[in-house]
Amino acid sequence: MTTNTLDDGRGRCRTSIMRHRHEIESGRTSTATTHLLGFRSDGAVIGGRDRVRAHRRRPEDEVAREADRVVTFMDLAGHERYLKTTIHGVSSGFADYALVLVNSRQPPTHMTQHHLNLCCSFGIPPIVVFTKADGCPEHAFKNSREEVCKMLRAPDVARRPFKVRNKEDVDMCLTKMHQLAPMFETSAVTGEGMDLLQRMLFHLPKRRKHENKIDRPFEFLVEDIFNVPGVGAVVSGFVNAGTLNVGSHVHIGPLDDGTFLRALAKSAHIARTHADTVVAGQSACLALNLKAESRRRLRRGMVVAKVEPSATREFDAEICVLKGEGTTIRRSYQAYVHILNVRQSAFAKHIEMIKTGTVVPVGKEGKRDEEGCVVLRPGARAKVRFEFAKRPVSETPTEKL
Repeated sequence: MTTNTLDDGRGRCRTSIMRHRHEIESGRTSTATTHLLGFRSDGAVIGGRDRVRAHRRRPEDEVAREADRVVTFMDLAGHERYLKTTIHGVSSGFADYALVLVNSRQPPTHMTQHHLNLCCSFGIPPIVVFTKADGCPEHAFKNSREEVCKMLRAPDVARRPFKVRNKEDVDMCLTKMHQLAPMFETSAVTGEGMDLLQRMLFHLPKRRKHENKIDRPFEFLVEDIFNVPGVGAVVSGFVNAGTLNVGSHVHIGPLDDGTFLRALAKSAHIARTHADTVVAGQSACLALNLKAESRRRLRRGMVVAKVEPSATREFDAEICVLKGEGTTIRRSYQAYVHILNVRQSAFAKHIEMIKTGTVVPVGKEGKRDEEGCVVLRPGARAKVRFEFAKRPVSETPTEKL
């Protein structure tokens, strides 16, 4: 879609968005990458290959300058081996909608169910896209559709599947995204269904209202760190709140001891284009004036802020153990926690059972094992106090875990 060209049936087009050689050889995405799709005011797609290098996509800065509307795709891994990477991408990506791809020639797997549950856990409306529709046997396509419809109607997802056949169906889905799960039948070889999907993407409204956070204190979530020769430390990430002008002093951290570094924001880039100001809702890169010793202390998951925030190693969370996972949680249980851009191991220090929205004191309704510890099994809800195992993080109240 970003190149606006058809595939040859052997994965030629996907090579332009893959980052590693093993991804091209196996056909499986293993990292989280972002790609821009630009639209003109009439809905026409700005895409195609680079004018000079025919085997490459057009640079994102060209697309961003020409487009009246930009859609940012975050390509996440679908294989079970890279599930943690996918969870981190969903947690930190601030996605408005999720495109769940299903092979029309094979029935959906348990990973499709995982991905749908993940979308619902973060409140992201799913859009199902059936791929490889060209030449697919009708009985195989019918079986895939029926299985996906069962998953969508399940109580964990609670969405009404709706097959999109024409432009009128697209317009109707736009007004009922809170109820429906649109289903598109597409082919990257023949181009079938691509026009309807592009129309849907062009008209979809922004679901997250980041403009309401502009007046809050500046908060930048660090996703990646680079050391650019001649520039110095560069951090890329998402502006979660507030506004920052180039030349302002900021605090970045927390470090392992809970303190923050003070630095100067030398420059900023948005979609590889220079910017003087970054505001809430934008993905950007910031060049920071830091010494070499301080650069080595930077890591992913940090926060850049104008006012020095507080750091913590403990937090309380209400959790629900998914059914069918076969997991038993008790005190000292270690979990890999994802909160926005933070991903780190944490220990369960204290557990309180929850029943009908009310915290129940341990010892009355809480289940205990032979040692007297509260035990959580699939289907249970509880309030748990976690402690990060490695280092403190910036406080992020009322965020999803």
